[in-house]
Formats: sequence, structure tokens, C-alpha cells
Amino acid sequence: MERLRYGYFLGLLLHLAFLGTQGQRIQPKIVGGTTTSLSNVGGFVVNLRYDGTFYCGGSLVSSRYVVTAAHCLSGNQASRITVQGGVSQLSQTGVVRSVAKYWIHSGYSSSSLNWDVGVIRLQSALTGSGITTVSLCTVQWNPGDYMRVSGWGVTRYGNSNPSNQLRTVQIQLIRKKVCQNAYRYRDTLTASTFCARSPGKDSCTGDSGGGVIYKSQLCGIVSWGLGCANAQYPGVYTSVHRVRNFITSCMSKK
Repeated sequence: MERLRYGYFLGLLLHLAFLGTQGQRIQPKIVGGTTTSLSNVGGFVVNLRYDGTFYCGGSLVSSRYVVTAAHCLSGNQASRITVQGGVSQLSQTGVVRSVAKYWIHSGYSSSSLNWDVGVIRLQSALTGSGITTVSLCTVQWNPGDYMRVSGWGVTRYGNSNPSNQLRTVQIQLIRKKVCQNAYRYRDTLTASTFCARSPGKDSCTGDSGGGVIYKSQLCGIVSWGLGCANAQYPGVYTSVHRVRNFITSCMSKK
């Protein structure tokens, strides 16, 4: 079963011991979505690379700061991570910036994925044609509302290759109690999360860390799920409402 929505090859190499003890918990790429371009979904959509290899998504919240999932950063060397912006395809050159430093939430747990949020400070501003930033969430939502997720993750559960072309999907928010009931024999949902699903649609391996957008604001972060587009198990996302103070505190640090 997949859990993390982490880039497949990098996750396998970096977290082999973790997977061996916890079971497969990898998972992010857009399933059941459509191909799109950066201009259609927002120029704040960026991708993370480790030694040049794509493995996670992120959202540019200012020219120097990127919000992503903690599990995309934990245990990794900042000097080996780069952030690429301004591309619709992974094969494009775009604008690449080195990572100066990153922070993960002090309450982050690799087992429960509680507080699954991380903030990256870039060595220099990520700017260029088509590159924009996204605001942190201030709007409220209700079960039944739709949010948008975009990324380069795998398009089918069990696949190991990321999508070269950016893809996007709309997912529908569900009640936390409904989601917890679905996971009652497998996992416990933490206070920092919310859930969403749509028939045959989901984020998946490689989409980890990507933004969940509602009313043009960053309201969630792709975190985990069991399988991809599995009708029994909704996708689980970190709520930006819950982690907003952490994000803004990191952006104020020198």
C-alpha cells in the first residue's frame, strides 16, 4: 500500500529502511486528471529535485520561500536539493535555484505524518517568465467544495515513472469523520489534516508536497494516502490553516 506521495525512485533510495519496517508508503502523481500548463494552474507550482532527480512538488509563496511536505525534506541534505520553476514539463530547463536552508515542523512524525509541512528558503529569488507566488489560505471551506491539485506525479497506482507533462485534477472535500471511518483499521488521522476524494481522481506518487488550491489560495499540502484513487481510502492533506503560523515564522527567520 502506498502512503507517502513521494517521488518513487528517490523515495526508494532514501527511505528503503523506512519502507521495510512500515510497508510501502509512497504515493504522489495525478490520477484521473488532465494535462495542463503552468499558465493555466498558476506559476507558483514548482518541483523539487534531489541531485537533479525530480521527487516532489512545492508551492512558491514568496520569491525566496517554498512550502512543501516535511516528508519531502526530512533526512535530506539541503545542499543536494534544488527547486525548479517556470516549467510545464520536467524536461524543460526553467529556472533552477539551490536551497539555502529548510525547516520542518517540530511536531512532524514520520510514522503518523502529523504536521507534515516544510518550508524551504532559496539561495536567491526564484523569478522569471510565468513564475508567480500564491497566498496562504485565509478562506474557509466546507465538505463538498472542490479544490485543485497539480503535479508531475505518476498517473496510475503502481507506476514508477513521473509524468513529464504537468497534470491537474479537482478533488472534493469530505468530512473528517467520514475519512477517519474509512481509515479506522489502518491509520489515525491527525488534527493537522483534512481529506478529499473524487471518483477515479487523486494525487499520487510524486505529487507529495504540492499545493492544494482553493479560491486561488494555498489551502493544503499533498501528504499521504493508501493507494491512489482508491475509492475506499481518500487522499489526506495537511491543512494550511493549521500550519500557517509555522510557515510565516519560517519566512521571518534570517
